[in-house]
Amino acid sequence: MPSFALPASLAISALVLALQSAPPAPAAPKAPTAPKSPATPKTPAKPGSEQDGSASKSKTVRAAGFWYGVPKAPPKQKGAIRVAAYNVENVFDGVDDPALQGEHDDSKMTTKPGRLEAIADAIRRLDADVLCIEEIEGLDCLKWFRDTYLKGMGYDHVASEDVGYYRGVEQACLSRYPIVSHATYVQEDLSDMDAKRVGSGWAGRKADQGAKFQRSPLRVDVDVDGYRLTLFSVHFKAGGKEFSYHRESEALQVMQFIDEILAKDPAANVAVLGDFNAGPSDKTPKVFAEAGMRGGYDFRGTKKGNTKDLYTTHDSGRAIDYVYMTPGMAEDAVDSSFFVLSTVHPASDYDWRKDPDKTKIPAGYASDHYPIAIDLMPKDRAGGAKGAGKDAGKDAGKGAGAGGSGTTDGAKPPADRPKAEEPGREDVD
Repeated sequence: MPSFALPASLAISALVLALQSAPPAPAAPKAPTAPKSPATPKTPAKPGSEQDGSASKSKTVRAAGFWYGVPKAPPKQKGAIRVAAYNVENVFDGVDDPALQGEHDDSKMTTKPGRLEAIADAIRRLDADVLCIEEIEGLDCLKWFRDTYLKGMGYDHVASEDVGYYRGVEQACLSRYPIVSHATYVQEDLSDMDAKRVGSGWAGRKADQGAKFQRSPLRVDVDVDGYRLTLFSVHFKAGGKEFSYHRESEALQVMQFIDEILAKDPAANVAVLGDFNAGPSDKTPKVFAEAGMRGGYDFRGTKKGNTKDLYTTHDSGRAIDYVYMTPGMAEDAVDSSFFVLSTVHPASDYDWRKDPDKTKIPAGYASDHYPIAIDLMPKDRAGGAKGAGKDAGKDAGKGAGAGGSGTTDGAKPPADRPKAEEPGREDVD
């Protein structure tokens, strides 16, 4: 007699429904404490290591499930805009890119349907109006993923550009509102950022780091009914503390881009968001805070008690994804609206290093990062007070693709900063 398997999408939905049915708690439950033993305990993982916070320090195995963040996105107020960022962990389609060969051949990297469905489930629960994505193969892959897994979500406007990374993944954007323009800065020279390292706390200079972005930011300018949003979607240099200098240079350069915008319009609505690959105490996120930008964490919903698990953004138990906003945008941020959305975390005995092809991940696993989001209540839509909103209305729709497709792969670079020339791929590790 033939056997029948439950479709992956139904399995994910069932898992999410089961996990959501439990009453929400202010923090993820701790794993049961193992009985004390006279035996000498094993040395815990070093703080900041990839497994710190995710591997159990006792023999008790914590089951796969929602460990961090909230399982259900909070409702949006009427008229609010939800802006979000999500590192989807190496999403590749099944179409071979001849530019990727050898150990980085993308034909070996095709993302399995189960994980794509889990990512789509997270995006649906997130319900962002503008979603910045890290680690997706490119524009064709983005459109295919949207058309296959995100039907009915309203993401008629998309952008993705080569960011100069040798592995072929990019930053991208899905938007329900027109993307007026977008640009990358692959050729930007970061060597002059040392002059901006004023004060203490900076990493020591390293001659072999910080010349260029490892992955250029993607800038997108979005028109929301006359309210202009400028977003820098970032994925800063990966690696441990030994790469802090490189990340700091990248952050300083992005802050310079933002300063150039603010010099022309101090009330501009600008944010930098995405994967910083740095903790809250590191200098990289502090670059933006010290420049007067407001972090999404300032607008979190739960401010008292042990909230670490609620705002952890990576399955290693760390917070390394952020959104920072200029004062103009922060004025529009809805208090208590910042959140991290739960997705399935593997059991504590799972070792990603031994599973490069992700054949042992649990059902419903989406990514090693969790989506972050914040809501805005625009006070300067068409006819409002801020000049940026008025100007945005004039240019709305210029980035739309031919035939009214709503895609923005033909959009022009921002007028205030020309797009850098696109280089060939190179290994910048």
